[in-house]
Amino acid sequence: MPPLGSAGGPAGPSGGARNAPAAPSTELKRDALGAPSLVFVALAAVAPLSACAANIPLVIGHGNGIAAPLDFALVGAVLLLFSVGFTAMSRHMANAGAFYAYVSEGLGRRMGAAAGYVALFSYNVLTVCTSAMGGYILSNNLAMELGLEIPWWAISLLGWAVIWGLGALGIEAGARFLSVTLVLELAVIAAVAGAVLVQEGPAVLGALSGAPAAVLHGSPGLGLVFAFACFLGFEATADYGEEARDPARTVPLATYAAVVLVGLVFVSAASAMVAALGPEEAVRASQLENAGTILHGIVAARLGEGVGHAYNWLYMVSSVACWLSAHNAASRYLYAFGRAGLLPAALARTHARRKSPLVAGVVQAALGALVAGVCAAAGLSPYAQTGAVASALACVGIMLLEVLLSAAAFAYLRRHRGEPGFAAGAFTTTVAPALSVVLLGAMSVLVLSNLSALTEQDSLVLNVALGLLVPVVAVVGYVLARRRDMRGELPDPATIRVDS
Repeated sequence: MPPLGSAGGPAGPSGGARNAPAAPSTELKRDALGAPSLVFVALAAVAPLSACAANIPLVIGHGNGIAAPLDFALVGAVLLLFSVGFTAMSRHMANAGAFYAYVSEGLGRRMGAAAGYVALFSYNVLTVCTSAMGGYILSNNLAMELGLEIPWWAISLLGWAVIWGLGALGIEAGARFLSVTLVLELAVIAAVAGAVLVQEGPAVLGALSGAPAAVLHGSPGLGLVFAFACFLGFEATADYGEEARDPARTVPLATYAAVVLVGLVFVSAASAMVAALGPEEAVRASQLENAGTILHGIVAARLGEGVGHAYNWLYMVSSVACWLSAHNAASRYLYAFGRAGLLPAALARTHARRKSPLVAGVVQAALGALVAGVCAAAGLSPYAQTGAVASALACVGIMLLEVLLSAAAFAYLRRHRGEPGFAAGAFTTTVAPALSVVLLGAMSVLVLSNLSALTEQDSLVLNVALGLLVPVVAVVGYVLARRRDMRGELPDPATIRVDS
């Protein structure tokens, strides 16, 4: 007689298949994000208000001055070229480990795994930046607005619990939060840019007329580096391909929209800053230690003190939104690597009902809180040391990933050219990916040669070590992938079927 509950006999009430524990969930939630929500998620990762306040003065004061709007336009144009190959590949695959999957399909599984480890490193480091700077921003602004003196590290540690909770609620809840915060951020930026345009009138054109001539003055390379850093996060649209509705349409649409909107935001804000202060004063003020307060001063002066106070609160919310976006992206890479067997399989477990990365989210938040605690214990500055170094490393890593993905798109699209569903022209399959490799490669050289400006550290040894860290992660990732491949244990992301 076969045992009870097997295929040959009835299942008893106290055992057998009927009462076997359900397999843990390992799927993300399907059809959770439409194109608008995906755009909001990507733009929130950029943190427009925070980036405008912190980075535009760096482009003006330490780059090429009043040519800042053109720097943002140029970087946006390069990233639009990158998006051509990126989105062409996204039409044929949806995977939470976007760079890992895309590079695997274009350049082979070993290179894909190496890229995946770089992405895993870069996005987790980015959460260190958002955690430290978020704690710093909230600490300062709560002191200004409410008189509360709370150490940045205490806010950062508490913030990690909030961020984890928002992430665990699922991508839909996170998208709603990010959508509201983003609309408010964009409203303030649009309002101050509009106010400057109305109040200054024709003088705006006069203030900006010298921008083309100033492009090659000062440090144009540094201006482009700081401008590029402002776009970090837009490429995360593909990380949510599994959770998007009709990803073959939604991800490309959201990616192009994100690049264009981010570019318009920074061009408008930089133009408003130059026009409001005047070209010479804009450069002088942007070189001061308190340059991060310039935008607040313009908002308060042009829109009133009440809006200035609202700006301070939105600045805090913007930093939290950016923090949440970085956490979501990093969690999905941990999830994707757990699912692929490149990290412990437990990381692939998702919430049974909300379908959010359950274990990966806990691990990522715990890791972020641990690093924040270590940095605080070591007495490191949350902004000038922890945040700046982490941001620089993320910038180097994501730029390397974009170069690799452009090369992968070139190889993948040309290999499949002429096949059903691959009816793209030469610009999409060849010209745009090739130009993207060249231009992003040149920008990578600029980033590495100006790394000390990004890290805010003067030590040559330290900057060389930091500059080598991302390539070392890539090499180690490739070696690990090669060893697994030789044992027949390296998975192909294309075989991990995702039904969206």
